[in-house]
Amino acid sequence: MADRVRHRRAVRALVLSHEDEALMLRFLNPFGGKDVWLTPGGGVDPGEDDLTALHREVWEETGLRLPNDVPLIWQRVHTYPLRGEQVRQSEDIYFARVARFAPTSANNPAHGEVDIFREFRWWSLDEIRASRELFVPKGFADLLEDAIIEGPPPQPVRLHG
Repeated sequence: MADRVRHRRAVRALVLSHEDEALMLRFLNPFGGKDVWLTPGGGVDPGEDDLTALHREVWEETGLRLPNDVPLIWQRVHTYPLRGEQVRQSEDIYFARVARFAPTSANNPAHGEVDIFREFRWWSLDEIRASRELFVPKGFADLLEDAIIEGPPPQPVRLHG
């Protein structure tokens, strides 16, 4: 019997401080092994457009009210197992340059997320490169370096993995 594949739409934000630090969230790895560091974001609810979902998810996960004008920088499709099914997730990642702030998860109503959330951290590129932690998406340090040096690309970059 073939595994059932569920399609999921998601949005994320590369939140970058004026000091070139990326805000990352550490979550329990659902597949076992090392915890995973992700940019803030999550699923798009039925009937919700991507930008509304992005603003909602980032506020729920970090307490940050994103600026209205956030350019799309990366697009990623990946598949992962979750509770006996395969999830094929299409996600758009947007760019937001902000003043450094103290993030909070106090606004997050998703109890399942709160249970697997570990911590926030502002990471510099050098810290990420020196770290043995698991960052997603794959090749995050190189992607972050491009975003810091070049800013948002004219067209979103398609990521693999």
